[in-house]
Order: sequence, then structure tokens, then C-alpha cells
Amino acid sequence: MSFKICYIWVAKFRNFENFGVNLSSQVKFQFIDNRLTKSKRDNIPDNFFGDDISDVTGFIGKNGTGKSNLLELVCMLVKGGKTSIDSDFFIIIKDKDKLVCHYRFVEFKKMEADFPISFEEYKGDLENLKVVYFSNVYDERTHIFDTKVSDLSANNRYPKNNWPSKTKTSDFVKQVQFIRSEFFVDSEIPIPKKVVVTPKISSYNSSYWERGINSNFSKNVSFAQGLKSLWSDINYLKPSKDKLYYFLLLGIITEVLNQIREFKSDNYSLDQSIEIHTEKLIEDVEQIKLTYKSKFEIAKKWKDWCERVSSEVFRRDFQNGVKSRRLNNELENLKESIRLLEKYEQFIDSKNLEISTEGSRNRKTESYILKFDDSASRLDEDFYNFMDRSNKFKLDWVGLSSGQKANLDLFSLLRFELKSIKADKVLICIDEGDLYLHPKWQADFFYKLVNLVPKFKSADYQFILTSHSPFLVSDLPRQNLVFLGDNSENSSIVDEKENIKTFGGNLGELYIDAFFMDGGLISRFAASKIQILIDKINDKSPLTEDDESLIKIIGDDFIKIQIENLRNG
Repeated sequence: MSFKICYIWVAKFRNFENFGVNLSSQVKFQFIDNRLTKSKRDNIPDNFFGDDISDVTGFIGKNGTGKSNLLELVCMLVKGGKTSIDSDFFIIIKDKDKLVCHYRFVEFKKMEADFPISFEEYKGDLENLKVVYFSNVYDERTHIFDTKVSDLSANNRYPKNNWPSKTKTSDFVKQVQFIRSEFFVDSEIPIPKKVVVTPKISSYNSSYWERGINSNFSKNVSFAQGLKSLWSDINYLKPSKDKLYYFLLLGIITEVLNQIREFKSDNYSLDQSIEIHTEKLIEDVEQIKLTYKSKFEIAKKWKDWCERVSSEVFRRDFQNGVKSRRLNNELENLKESIRLLEKYEQFIDSKNLEISTEGSRNRKTESYILKFDDSASRLDEDFYNFMDRSNKFKLDWVGLSSGQKANLDLFSLLRFELKSIKADKVLICIDEGDLYLHPKWQADFFYKLVNLVPKFKSADYQFILTSHSPFLVSDLPRQNLVFLGDNSENSSIVDEKENIKTFGGNLGELYIDAFFMDGGLISRFAASKIQILIDKINDKSPLTEDDESLIKIIGDDFIKIQIENLRNG
């Protein structure tokens, strides 16, 4: 491969001080007394990880050693390090067999090297390189990345207010797109069978409608009363396919109000036109109420009002010149959503609708469970996109385990991010990507990652991963691993593990060696019970019936033999 980040060094960053780390499996760099040295490592086979992957590095160590901090440091140095890191640092890259050191020193230092390398002052970016950061860990941690780093972490995707941006494609839609892509079969993720749609009822509080109407048209009071009445009628209905339709209609009404607010400024003529349509709506609704016709007849009048007003706004927008590409797209989506309501029966009748209600009183939620078919028509996707855009529904899968969901998150997000990038060099940093996975899926995780991701886009890839799983250690040769330990207050690299043969290694031994597990592989609870038993035997105390039962349920034959030897000794 023609490009690789080989080594980084930083004077001070969080729990790292005068810290350098190798990201190359072929050579080992060291920086001592302002001098760079380089030595060869044992070779691994060419294209070991695939034709499109230059290298893979795993950061390994027990909790608190700084694996996540180190991964974030890499992202911050490579993109925007000049402004985000206030300490001396440098980055060594290999580009077309030439080594380049990009340095940034607060006070200039002349560096020396015992091998051919060029030195360039760091400009704040490595050109034509895309950096993608992913983490499923949700701990409200703030990642201070440059805007050129694609932050796909759970912390970034799920902000504290839990209110996703309407301008961004949601995780659910990205997952649907991935499931229907040609790559899904290779992911070996089970196809979800059902979708759960939950209206965000709590988003309509008592003053919502008054706050939502900010236009100048004179029927505000009557209009707000009519809208609150519609909401009240819908809210007290029992969950049904008709009620779901009304929720969709409410989503459209709120979007029309948003468009009026976006466009209105001081547009008197537009307000006059909207007033005419609104006056007609109020008269029609009052007439229907006098004749005791169904709520559906009232809903039709509201739908007609949405269609007329949105067309009026769209026509004015077109006449006055498009205010923005975003507004124009929103108006187009709105018109499409209104037309889509006419196909609601066709959509819902194919979904084997189920109703679910949980909770009680004001905390009660109602959900609508729909059958999902990965080969379904475009109509399905249109409705899911509509629900997602309205921001008035929560969409999720029914029956997916946390591990299945974690895998679906990872690959759908990476695919969506990579399919549109222009860079031909990609650094992918994944923090505990195998979190939540069953051990069987942990064993498959790395294989799927390196075989599937390069198919999303043709590029030169480099991966940096953190993990607590021995499976990753077993998948990587020793020269692809960085073992982190802690030395007083700072993190450090444990070099004495250089001779460990990790690739294809015994998982039990790797747990002890790679993750510094003092005391072996027996859990603390089991070890304490067995130790009490051994102490009794050593003290020649008689064993009770419970002690005999304990011996029988011990799973390790070697421990059983040792206990019997003690008893017979």
C-alpha cells in the first residue's frame, strides 16, 4: 500500500508524557534525546489483511491505561492537531515508500535521524486523508475533534437532549439502506423481522400549538383552538391504524407550520393567502362537527389545508427565488409526504399491524409494530423516511439483541459515511467495536471488519482498534499490537511483551498475558469459594454435604484433581 501513518509522538496529552507509539507492523521507531531511530520488525506476509489495507494496530490493556485517550489522540493529531493539541508533537507517515515527518514544536527543535526521512512543518492537515472514528460506548464523553474527523460515536450520535437533527439522516434510515444493499449478506447479521413505530406524544405539550404558530395571519387564535381540538380528539383515541394515520397527519401539519415560520419574514401577501385557506378550514371543520361526521372527515380537511398552504408557500418561494437549497428540499419533501398519505391504506394493510402499550397514566406509551421485509417496495422506504423526517416518531427494530444492534450500527454507519467521501486514503479508528457482542460474534468481528469495509469504497485503508477481547489479540500478530500499562500517573507501553506470539494464540493464555489479569482465569467469586474449601481441607476440618456438592459442580478437572490429592494427602 502506498500510504501509512507509522508513528506519532507527543510531549504531553492527558495521561501521556513524552510518549511515542508505533502504528507500523514493519518497522519500529524510537525518539530519544531529539533523535529518531528505526529498526526492522519480523515480517508478516504481504497483503496480510487484504489488498486494500496497509496496516492494522490494536491498542490493548486493562481499564484505565488510556486506550481510548490514545485513539482520540491519533484522530486529533492527524486532523487539526495544530489547533487542538497545545503541546509539541510529530507524525511520521510513509507515502510511496518515502518517509515524511510532519512536526509541530512550540519552540523549534532540530531533529536528527539515522535513516532517510524528510522533515516538514505540520500545516494542520494530512491531505487527501479521511479519518473516521467509531465507538458504541455511551458515557457522555466529549470528543474535541476537528470537523474533518467523522465522529460516529454513540456520544456524538445521541446528544443529551435525545433530539436528533432533522437535517441529518437518522441511524435507522442508514440501517434500512444497509440492509437493502448488496453488502448486507456478507455481514451475516440476521434480517430484522419487525419495526416498532412510537409516536413522540410527549412532544405535544399544552402550549405546543401556540408556540408553533408564529405567522402573522389573523386567524391564529381560532386556528390554534382548532388544532388543539384535533390533537385532543386524536390523543384520546384507542391505538389503531386510524390513530397512526392521524399521528402522521399531525407530523405534516407541524411541518407546514415550520415552513410558514421559515418563509414568512414580513410577507403580508403570503399571510393573506394563508388566511383565506385557514378561514375555509375552520368553517369546514365547524360544519362537519355540526353534522356529527367522523373524525376522518375532519382529518381530510386538515390534509387539504396542508396541501393548499404548502403549495402556496412553494409557489411564493419559487417566484421570489429559492431562499436556500435546504428550504427547497424541505418543501419538496413536504409535498411528497402529503401525497404519501393517500397511499397509507396500501402501506399499512401489508404490515400485519400489532399494537403495543406499556406503562400507566401519563407515562404510558403506545407503539405500532409493523412487519419488515428487506425486499419490500419503495413505498415502505418512503413511509419510513417520512416518519423519520417528521421527527415526531421513534423508529426501532423489534427482537434485535444488543449485539446484533451493535453490529448493524457499526457497518451501516461506516457504509453510509464511506460511500460519499472523495479521499482515497482512509484511517478508521474504532473504540471497542466488539462491545456488546456475544463471544461467537467477537470471534468473527475482525474477520468481517477487514473483509467487508473495503467493499464499501475503493481506497487505501488503515485500521486502529481498541478492545478487551482476546479474540482480537489472537487475530493480530505481536507487531500489530500496542500493550498499554500504567506507570505512576502516566500510561506507558509495555515493551517486555515483545516476544509473545499472539496470532492464533491460546485465548486463556492471552487473557492473562495481554490484559494483565493477575490471579489467572477463575472469576473472583468462584476462586473465593474454592479457596475456602481448600483451607478447610488443609486445616483437616470435616467437609459438609454442601462442601461435597461444591466439589461436584467445579468445572475445571485440574482443580478437582488437586482437591482430591489434598484430601488423600
